[in-house]
Amino acid sequence: MRTATAQAQHVEPPPCAKADGSAGVRWIVNAGSLHHSVSVIPIEQQQRYFGSPCTFMVGKLKTPPYVQWNAIGTISIRSASEIDRCCDEGVGAVMYDPEKWQFTPEEEQRNPGEYACKIADLVHAQHRLLIVAPAADLVGGGPDRFDRFLRAKIAGSVAKCADVYEIQAQGAELDARDFASYVRRAAQQARRANPNIILLAGISTNPTGRSVTAKELFACVQAISDVVSGYWLNIPAGGAACPTCGEPKPEVAAELLQMMSAAGR
Repeated sequence: MRTATAQAQHVEPPPCAKADGSAGVRWIVNAGSLHHSVSVIPIEQQQRYFGSPCTFMVGKLKTPPYVQWNAIGTISIRSASEIDRCCDEGVGAVMYDPEKWQFTPEEEQRNPGEYACKIADLVHAQHRLLIVAPAADLVGGGPDRFDRFLRAKIAGSVAKCADVYEIQAQGAELDARDFASYVRRAAQQARRANPNIILLAGISTNPTGRSVTAKELFACVQAISDVVSGYWLNIPAGGAACPTCGEPKPEVAAELLQMMSAAGR
């Protein structure tokens, strides 16, 4: 991993506002997932939701037609060493996604905050934004992993050096009360460490292959709309990063977006 060669500077995220001046919804989306969802979410509709600087778009620079959109080009890294290959021109944000998987070295799994701050020095020296998205499974599995994650103070340790903290709460979304409780507690911990942090929450159309309805996702979104600025909309497919995810469910995402739009979100 390189060290910063220039003095790190604070990087301001672009404003995110609706036409009437009220706050817009920020998103993280994957261009590849959107590309494979065109039959369900037409490209014009996708652009309406995600074609602005409110959106951090992972894979934007490699996936037509998204290259031309006004979304923020974003790359996702799963280990600190990957920062050595960053970044192409047009990348405005880097997302550090440490999890308990083969892509994140064990030392980083044990000390995600330390490595997030090292990455922040490099990213900010390049005048780019840093998003941190540590998974709750860094403390192991089981239904109490969210509580153990918070007791380990990981939310605060990664948020203190970052610009955006994405709370990976999608594993709790089948119960909106549990989902909201975790997001609120993680948000509080993150804001104590960094009052300027932008907070997003993770939602998924098929979290680790489980079935979820758009109505259930909308309940989660509504339960935390006063806490976060937006969401990481995951439309995962089975693969090395998520072997249990199964087939993607873009139809769930399409229905959720319609529900949010009808509610003025």
